[in-house]
Amino acid sequence: MVNKKITSIDDLSAKDIQSIADLALKFKKSNKSSIQKKSKNIFNLFLEPSTRTTVSFELAAKKLGHNSININFEKSSLSKGETFNDTMDTLISMKPDALIIRDKNNFSPRDIEKKHSIPVINAGDGTNEHPTQAMLDYCLIKEIFRNRKIKIGICGDIKHSRVAHSNIKLLSKTGHEVHVIAPSYFLNKNEIKKINNKVVFHKNLNSIKKLDILMMLRVQKERIPKGSKNMMTSFKRDFCLRSKHLLNMPYLMHPGPVNRNIEISDEVLDNYPKSLILRQVEMGVYLRMACLKYILK
Repeated sequence: MVNKKITSIDDLSAKDIQSIADLALKFKKSNKSSIQKKSKNIFNLFLEPSTRTTVSFELAAKKLGHNSININFEKSSLSKGETFNDTMDTLISMKPDALIIRDKNNFSPRDIEKKHSIPVINAGDGTNEHPTQAMLDYCLIKEIFRNRKIKIGICGDIKHSRVAHSNIKLLSKTGHEVHVIAPSYFLNKNEIKKINNKVVFHKNLNSIKKLDILMMLRVQKERIPKGSKNMMTSFKRDFCLRSKHLLNMPYLMHPGPVNRNIEISDEVLDNYPKSLILRQVEMGVYLRMACLKYILK
């Protein structure tokens, strides 16, 4: 039997994405726990900081009646110098039913799944992908727009954003029109064209006509070379989202956490009536319930 996995949007067909999204929306509508007949042991290994993803995966597991075991860097033997591979061998020897992992290294969830043949969900790997974030964003799109094809802009630090990469893949698979807005220092056009050669590129927020959704991204300060203060100053001046950019009233998304007054101004973050940011957080629980059910079948 081949284990199911969500290490990348590439692991999922358009049909898989639709069925997972439909189940997530069903969970949300019922707003009840869905206890499974047999509880499973799920290991959550988070080697980078996380609030929304960690808590929502833990809550999702509990709502399904599973056991969620959280392991973080500070409390693991990795902090004592144990290698990543030795840590993984140790954890897998305890026979978990699934592993959820966030790591700073690209492709580590994929490599773990291949080596150990265990159901794996990628909770974010370096600058590569964050498939469950893209899927929860898609659930909201589906909830609001149903089956309508929409025009969505993704703005900010595209180059370092695993959220952007997964969203561009997913939105392309599901037939939506994707626009990318970014300065040259936060964009690798060739990389994006390999994902979807129909993406439309823009150099600033003012160049875009009406969007259905504008998705702002977190500036990945931890992945930007030191001594790049001028880059941050330039980005804040030219790309911080203000009310003047929202005259056409698109819905607003952001994966969080927000760097206030760098990506989004206080006035927009606190007062914009069509913000979906907290609804994204809420949807994360139901989507991750659906993902767990998908890989644990």
